[in-house]
Amino acid sequence: MGIRPSLAPPWLLVDLGYRHRVAGWPVVGPSFGNATIVAWLQVEDADLANPTDYFWAQARSARIEADVGLMTAADIAHFACLSGQNAAMEVTAVVTASLSNGESVRPSATGAPRGWHPGTVNILLHANVPLTDGAMIEAVSIVAEARTAAILDLGISLMDGRPLTGTGTDCIVVAAPPGAHPLSHCGLHTALGRLIGETCHRAVATALNQGKP
Repeated sequence: MGIRPSLAPPWLLVDLGYRHRVAGWPVVGPSFGNATIVAWLQVEDADLANPTDYFWAQARSARIEADVGLMTAADIAHFACLSGQNAAMEVTAVVTASLSNGESVRPSATGAPRGWHPGTVNILLHANVPLTDGAMIEAVSIVAEARTAAILDLGISLMDGRPLTGTGTDCIVVAAPPGAHPLSHCGLHTALGRLIGETCHRAVATALNQGKP
């Protein structure tokens, strides 16, 4: 396995080993940038008056030096970490999952968004091959598609009947090593794209199943 999470509640830490390129939308840290340590913090609604400040205050207290930070109400002990590989490449998906903040991309009759909560699906996807900026964005798209497919497989509907397709606070981060000759594409017709999609789908489904009461 390319990466191994370390569980120390309320923290879940992933050490990438050295500086990787990252793309996505974490709670704290760069949307495009570099990172070595990715950290999850388990929280409750009351902790979120200012999520960024709260994350860094807790990190300082725990002496955790994180480059990228994610926050969730899901029990982080139920995280999933699954890998997929072929002869040339490997990907690993680390997922925490809760649907207490469930939403749908389908149009709403009321049009009124619900209030947000920290129950969410957070995904770190690590690829062991370099990617261009375009391929990093494409990988984020595939991770999101796999997450949505895994959630739709559950067949859950919101109160207004719309199918639950995700949550209002899902976060995705893709990490890949720097290096010469990065891959320019990783769509679903490529070997890497298939690995990303299938691995993330299995990881999200596993995390959701492990988090059931």
